Amino acid sequence: MKTSLDHLPEPKRHELRRAVDIILESVKPEMLILFGSYARGDWQEEMADDGVHYQYQSDFDLLAVAKSEAKALRIERKDSLRKELSRSLRTPVTLIAHDIHFVNRNLTKGQFFFADILKEGVMLHDSGKLELAEPGALSPKERKRLAEQDFEYWMEKVNSVDKKFRFCLAEEEYTEAAFDLHQKTERLYNAILLVFTRYKPKTHDLERLSDLVASLEPEFLKVFPQGSREEKDRFELLRQAYVSARYSPAYRITREDLDWLSERVQLLQSLAERLCLERIEGFDAAATDPETS
Repeated sequence: MKTSLDHLPEPKRHELRRAVDIILESVKPEMLILFGSYARGDWQEEMADDGVHYQYQSDFDLLAVAKSEAKALRIERKDSLRKELSRSLRTPVTLIAHDIHFVNRNLTKGQFFFADILKEGVMLHDSGKLELAEPGALSPKERKRLAEQDFEYWMEKVNSVDKKFRFCLAEEEYTEAAFDLHQKTERLYNAILLVFTRYKPKTHDLERLSDLVASLEPEFLKVFPQGSREEKDRFELLRQAYVSARYSPAYRITREDLDWLSERVQLLQSLAERLCLERIEGFDAAATDPETS
């Protein structure tokens, strides 16, 4: 695994060093690994028209490796840590945590989310107390089979919930429509994550899912722009719909909000279909190469 951040500009290296200090002071993981676009070098940022805020921006994607499942859960659930990172850094941080037994079990099985982190990631902190396993390998043919299976399963679920969304929209049942649109979005993110990585966290949080998807392919950053307060508020309405649209009488969403969000989710679906199928075709090409199959 790499240890150098020389491919990043100095302001980004400074921010990452600050992020590491904050995380180590707060939760003390045994390892901290940078993965995703900043590890690969293909991150993206675009300023909004006001020249102050970002229209979209790649996150620092960090994997914390802990010695136990209980400690990994504490890291994942520590809201004060996420708030401190958000306050202190200009670049957003996506932090996931797993215990060493989970990581090594998946590495040994050839789970390619963790294998890719091992190959592309940058070790930012290593206590020396844990050791990562050597990754196993799935054949391109098997990767293709799994990706096709996941893609077909989740896209069927996407199309099913889309029918419910359109029905509720036509009936002006807007809170029900918001929940269905949340489910469509979540299912699209599940399809993308599984096709690209065979890894999906146990969460319904669209912000967390969108951050992970953007770490795989920066094109997904453009789906939900964050350059204006209206854009941020509308995404938050969609994010909160999983609980609030069903259980909170105070939840309100307008037809205009839903129309805008529906257009963004349709863009997400178009990107998912194109990029997932390209990924599957890439596995197919590798499977027919005698050197890799």
